[in-house]
Amino acid sequence: MPHRIVLRIGQGIAEHFPVRVSEWIMLVPLLGWAWTLLLDPLTFDKSTSFTEMARWADEITWSWICFLAAFLRLAALVVNGTFKARFPYSPHFRGLASLVICIFWGQITLGILVSVANNGGVMTGFWAYSGFMLLETWNLLRAWVDVGAIKAARSA
Repeated sequence: MPHRIVLRIGQGIAEHFPVRVSEWIMLVPLLGWAWTLLLDPLTFDKSTSFTEMARWADEITWSWICFLAAFLRLAALVVNGTFKARFPYSPHFRGLASLVICIFWGQITLGILVSVANNGGVMTGFWAYSGFMLLETWNLLRAWVDVGAIKAARSA
């Protein structure tokens, strides 16, 4: 019985991977941030670009936010492809994950911008993380389009 569940999950992921590839890819920098901050609790001390983020929370707190957001995204992607008939709210779940992650990248983007203005950090991080934020905004919009499609199908 457990092997059927594993096969079903694998099939569901494989079937939806091409249309969810940006959501899968965005797990990489999120988990990279989580591990980096967990393994190096002095990360923010090494760059003035992170001065503002350090004021908001320490590296361990930010790390756990990243891990929780990554878990939410991973769970949403597994449910989306595997249990669609039993869980019609998977696009809502994906949208929530994208919203949380978008806010996370937005906080980094804002933190760097404020640090640049107040502490002389560098703008390269602003551009990179605002790109992540925009991609997550795209993921959020795609999830809500799927929510609309499900709603329309129910109404028909």
